[in-house]
Amino acid sequence: MENFRDRYNIDRLKSLYNEYSFKPIPTRVTFIDDNSSFESDPNFRPQTLKISYQFRDTYQVKTSCYNKIYCWDQSSGTYKNKGLPEEQSEYVPSFNVSLQATSLDGKRTVYLKSKSDSKSSKSEQFIVIYDKTGVCTTIDVKSLNDELQIIENLHMSSFVLNEDGNYLLCLAEIQDKSNKDESPSVSKEYNINSHEYKQSWGEKFSTIYHTSIALIDLQKSKCILLDKVGVSLCQPFFFKSGDSSILSIGCIGFKEVPYKLGLIYCTNRVSYLFGAKVVRDPFGSTNVEPEIYYGDSADLSIRSPRVYYSNGYDNKIVFLESNAGGAHDKAARLQYFDVETRKIRTIIDDKIKREVIKKEDGTVSYSDIGPIFSSGLPKNCFTKDGKYILFDSETPFYRKSFAVKMEDHSVQMLDFADSTQIIDVNHDWVCAIGSSINQLPLVYLGKFSESNTKMQIVDDRQVRILETISFGMFMLPSKHYENKYITAIWTSPKEMVNKSGPIVIIPHGGPHSHYACTYLQSVALYNELGLKTCLVNYVGSTGIDQEYVEALLGNVGTSDVQDLLDVIQYMITNHHADKDRIILNGGSHGGFLVTNISGQHPEMNFLACIARNPVIDISIMVGITDIPDWNVVEALGVKEFRSLSEIYPRNVDEMSQMYSKSPLAHIAKVKVPTLLLLGKEDLRVPFPPGLLYHRILKARGIETRCLVYDDVHDLYKINVDFDCFINVAKFIEKFIYYNSQ
Repeated sequence: MENFRDRYNIDRLKSLYNEYSFKPIPTRVTFIDDNSSFESDPNFRPQTLKISYQFRDTYQVKTSCYNKIYCWDQSSGTYKNKGLPEEQSEYVPSFNVSLQATSLDGKRTVYLKSKSDSKSSKSEQFIVIYDKTGVCTTIDVKSLNDELQIIENLHMSSFVLNEDGNYLLCLAEIQDKSNKDESPSVSKEYNINSHEYKQSWGEKFSTIYHTSIALIDLQKSKCILLDKVGVSLCQPFFFKSGDSSILSIGCIGFKEVPYKLGLIYCTNRVSYLFGAKVVRDPFGSTNVEPEIYYGDSADLSIRSPRVYYSNGYDNKIVFLESNAGGAHDKAARLQYFDVETRKIRTIIDDKIKREVIKKEDGTVSYSDIGPIFSSGLPKNCFTKDGKYILFDSETPFYRKSFAVKMEDHSVQMLDFADSTQIIDVNHDWVCAIGSSINQLPLVYLGKFSESNTKMQIVDDRQVRILETISFGMFMLPSKHYENKYITAIWTSPKEMVNKSGPIVIIPHGGPHSHYACTYLQSVALYNELGLKTCLVNYVGSTGIDQEYVEALLGNVGTSDVQDLLDVIQYMITNHHADKDRIILNGGSHGGFLVTNISGQHPEMNFLACIARNPVIDISIMVGITDIPDWNVVEALGVKEFRSLSEIYPRNVDEMSQMYSKSPLAHIAKVKVPTLLLLGKEDLRVPFPPGLLYHRILKARGIETRCLVYDDVHDLYKINVDFDCFINVAKFIEKFIYYNSQ
């Protein structure tokens, strides 16, 4: 470890963080070739690709973007970069391009450009339309509707063109101007409702209240709204109308009544599939109320609708569906819905159980094929003939890409990197991103084949490999559950693989989430500091099957803590983790686990504990979080959908159960130095209980620090993430090298 000691100098830490933050990550690939080239020659290979990259610029404190062009070189059989990277030209002074869409015929691209006025808090928005000759026109959004605001939120926005690029669908809100006058003067026009509580969609969506679908005629600069009282509409799409004078539009709608539950990271919210018919000409001026096509007969959560397109839209819709309520992330069904008949067919069921395979050497593994664990389908997910749907899903150790045959529902894995994500499918050419613990994300391209899809790397592989990281995986039987296994990924600096060294134990949040063997900047930085790590997927994680997820419900604070303890002891015995230098680090439910185990097992003499926005007391959190159902489900074991009138602890016993499972119940036994990282704007796990935990530790004479940031739950603002890294590194250094315990 002495070889790494100088790296804990603050200037060296800053340099390391900057080095990794500036490593570019591919985010989008654009096929430059005309569609006609693919149509005329079935063997045509894409000749030119534009790859968009992002990096976190710590000097300008913003995410920067640039493009690189790669051209097919026949002689070498590879794609080669042409020219220098170009900063995305749409990012001009004062205006940002927040959304963009390209028509299916490839002849028109539309951008949403926005400019914020910091003094008035108003945002100017313009729709800019380009074709192959240059700028066609610009539309001031306020000219469509003075109260219209197109939603630009990265996690909730939509921007969809129809096939010829003449009509645009986007997610929008109508701004309520009646409540904006904050003047204390009572002589002005009085509004009795000006202080009425208005509930947003929670974490990350704190300024989004009720969403509609804006349908914009780009040729006539006209707009109508698809709107439904008591429902927020989102994820719009076009589908086959059967009448050229009619536009058929579908979308998903989330219930707003009797009150909203936080939406982000939650695939269990009640929602429906909606549809509407709109006359093209004359384009109306009144709002259109869509009708429910599917989902009103059961408590379902529907997301990611996709429509097959081949010289026209289909009237069949595929989407992911889960049962509403229960665990916040869970296995999904892949559904196939016929608009005309209103019949549903399940392509992949959520009840698939992953098999445990016992090997001759005594070890075990899980089978390759299981249910789908995914937040959404790729934007283009169909093969050219419509016979296959391509998708990504978490597996026990990875995130993999798959293809399912519509006819017989058979599933095959597209195995070309440790962890993969499909970003586009164009005329059967599959474009994906692949990475690993020791490999930054790379762009892969290959033509889909029913028998063997071969993918090749497009960008430069040599500069993407992290040579100093070694890693591996293991499975352990869980002591709480028969025939269920914990999965974990360990990493180590190469020079320390067979040497004893300090280790950072990192359970994920959720708790229904998952660590995959993919690139993680935090792990790479720990490696630079000479630290081993272990990423822990305890029982209750996603990636196995639904039974595995639901096993944890009602058992938080017991079985997950035991799983974590067993992994720590395994690492000490088998992977040279120094038992005197065990560092705990977790966020959200991971923070719940590291603070819980530090109180339940003080005999482990943990070196340090770092908790980011941890769940400290489930019984307190239930009254202040945007997801009170989480507290009821996880602490009390509620697997089924429960009405909102019952989402609270209904007696003293239930409140007591919530408290007894929480870290606060064990704080009297905590002796490990603890660093708390809290976000003031966190609506998911609000920070006051974290402050309480900090105060009690101080009162008990336990070494503790508490850092509070102007950020939300993930603490991912560039300046916040930077400060967290520096402080975590210095906190760890203190106990590794000076050990003040």
